[in-house]
Amino acid sequence: MSERAEFYYHAGYSTRNIWSFLPPPTRRRQASPAGALIPERGSCWPIIRTFAAKLRLILILALSLIEVGPLSPLSAHAVELNLTMAASPVDRGAGGASKPGEIDMTALRERRKQAQTDLNTMRESLEFKSLTGPAREEEQQERRALLEQIVRGYDEQSSDFQRLTEARQRHADIVRSSSEWKGFPEPSPYSIFLADRLWDTVHSLKLAAEGLQSQRELLTLRFEQAREALTTAEERLRQASERLETTKDRGQVGRERRDYELAALRARAASVLLEAAQLSITRVEEELDGAKARLAFEQRQLDAVSPHVVFSEADLVQVRTRLAKERLRVEEQLEQSIVERQRQSQTVQQVEQRLHLLRNKQAGGKDAVEETPAISRAKAAVELARARMDNLVSQSDLLQQLMNVVEGERQLWENRFVIVHTSEPGKAREAHERFTPLFDNFRASRDYLRQQAGIISGQISEAENRMRHSSAPLRATLQDLIRTFHEREETYARALHRMDEAARFMERWREEFKQQQKEVPLFDRLEELLTRIGSLIQDAWRYELFSAEDTIEVDGKTMTGHRSVTVGKILTALAIFLIGYVVCVHLARAIGRLAVTRFGMAADVANLLRQWSQAFLIMFLIVLSFSWAKIPLTIFAFLGGAFAIGVGFGAQTLLKNIISGILLLIERPMRVGDLIEADNVRGRVTSIGLRSSTIRDAKGTETLIPNSSFLERTLTNWTYSSRVGRFSLRVGVPYDTAAQQIMNLLSALALQHPKVMKQPAPQVLLDEFGTQARIFTVNYWHEISPDVDPSGIASELRFAIEQKFAEAGLKVLPAI
Repeated sequence: MSERAEFYYHAGYSTRNIWSFLPPPTRRRQASPAGALIPERGSCWPIIRTFAAKLRLILILALSLIEVGPLSPLSAHAVELNLTMAASPVDRGAGGASKPGEIDMTALRERRKQAQTDLNTMRESLEFKSLTGPAREEEQQERRALLEQIVRGYDEQSSDFQRLTEARQRHADIVRSSSEWKGFPEPSPYSIFLADRLWDTVHSLKLAAEGLQSQRELLTLRFEQAREALTTAEERLRQASERLETTKDRGQVGRERRDYELAALRARAASVLLEAAQLSITRVEEELDGAKARLAFEQRQLDAVSPHVVFSEADLVQVRTRLAKERLRVEEQLEQSIVERQRQSQTVQQVEQRLHLLRNKQAGGKDAVEETPAISRAKAAVELARARMDNLVSQSDLLQQLMNVVEGERQLWENRFVIVHTSEPGKAREAHERFTPLFDNFRASRDYLRQQAGIISGQISEAENRMRHSSAPLRATLQDLIRTFHEREETYARALHRMDEAARFMERWREEFKQQQKEVPLFDRLEELLTRIGSLIQDAWRYELFSAEDTIEVDGKTMTGHRSVTVGKILTALAIFLIGYVVCVHLARAIGRLAVTRFGMAADVANLLRQWSQAFLIMFLIVLSFSWAKIPLTIFAFLGGAFAIGVGFGAQTLLKNIISGILLLIERPMRVGDLIEADNVRGRVTSIGLRSSTIRDAKGTETLIPNSSFLERTLTNWTYSSRVGRFSLRVGVPYDTAAQQIMNLLSALALQHPKVMKQPAPQVLLDEFGTQARIFTVNYWHEISPDVDPSGIASELRFAIEQKFAEAGLKVLPAI
């Protein structure tokens, strides 16, 4: 190319850059499938851009023909891309397209034909290796991949446009049929089979609509990715164009031009994919609208039929006949499968024996190092025989499951007939609760079949891979193996199809149940709720916790059997025990009162008698409550292990404390009301029990001390033989005070206290000589009784001493 032609070539391509600096036209966003921007009506900007692009294309073509001849295929496509980008889909949309997704099929076919021609040329150049160098070869490989991508994009647009046209036609037909439909020609009531057929159609259309919505989301994601790819490709194209414009070295012009053409081809491929994604979104949205329109039409028909459905006895007979025939056919197939399994089992044994003989023969040879072809063929035959055996086993299992499906469907039809012809709302609830485990088992079976279908698909892939890398003698056997795997896959597919039919019927049955529950009156709902609560209470009352062995007498014969220990029996025994416990406590108290009033026993002895009698009565009550509730006493043998361990560790201490309590009552080292001190606890005895005694200290805290502690350790009883006790307090007096005066004063103050005894008289002693004062000790006596607090008396004496010393001008010093 000459300098002038190269200048105009660059100037032509840079015209797009000049236009890119102009302010963009005013745009507005309209609701379109791809969310494209559509220019304002009346704007002249698209016309100007299209005219400029065409003028630039004419100039480039003219200069190319004059100076360098025709453009290369890739250059022509680069020019086409500039025109396409100058007249973008947004601008082309302003040209008067009536509907979203309308394209010029003639132009699309021409572009596809030209792209295919370029692709064939590129393939020929790669085949004959007309281009040399690794870099050029990688570049040509990328060009071929981009051209293939463009061809596939054009094919996808052509297919989507055809499918879009068909979808619009179907949508229009559905809308017309829906507007013209005035009802069914036959009068009501309608057969339940018609309602089921309409329900199946509605259910399938809902699933189809959900699938189309998911497909639209995936295509939207693909559209966004394509738009990002186009943006990146256009950016790189602009950069390549700038490099081509600014290149001065003639040696670099060719390489930059190739880079520019490759970038243009990338942008063209991204543009084609973007348009294909946009058209796919439009097609899926049209199909979704058609599915929704048909769904609305079928739902309208179902709503018209549902209130007038009748389930007659003849319909039930027809269902029974159909299911009976199906069950008979499945049973025949199952019997045939069992016979074939026996025959195939013999075949497996024969081929395994043949393989065993061949291996033994090979082991007897001296040069047997590698596996011979005969052994390989025998191993393949064993694998094929086992696979066929597995097919028969799987077929038998599936037929057994299908028999269960048929039987479950029959039961559902029977209950459906009963529910339709009964007015009791609780029947439907009972049937739903009874068949809930069937639904769970059925769902688990379907999941298992899908899992097995996936496994057999992997086995087919593995066998095909082996066949590609195996020798010719083994390929026939492997082909038979693959065919066997396909037969098993088809068996799973048929079973899944039958289970899907049953699943739709079960879902229909559950929806009928929900709809019936919504239409139940409020009074019936309350009645059903109370019935359910009562049923739950009965079930909980009869719930078996465990069983115990018991001896039962039947017709004069003694038999050993098992009795259930239920929640009701436990609660009954507990109620009897609680009521009897109150009676036993009052009876034991009455025995204690009679022991004191009639027999003149001491209060503590009577208290012990009351406790022992209460213990025996409670033990008798336990046996009586278990007998009345019909709970065998062997329950203790059931719990005997844990009970024996507990007794082994605790009986020794328990018996020791009980015997100690008896000895305390016999020896009487302390009585109720005594002031004692034991285990660093000082207080009064409030009770002496079988196992422990209770002591209340000056703070009002009650402490339970085991009876054995009073016999094994030191016990101080302040009131054992006398209730008179001596108490002391210390007073510090300065040395400059007369000692006799202090002694007289302290003695007089002690005698003045009303609770201090006069005989024996208070005693004042000079205890010791302290560092700062002489220490006097005041000893006084008073009676120990529950209403006398020794600490309170000591506090009152200290207040009196302090007041008297203050009046006499004396000081009270610390007694240290």
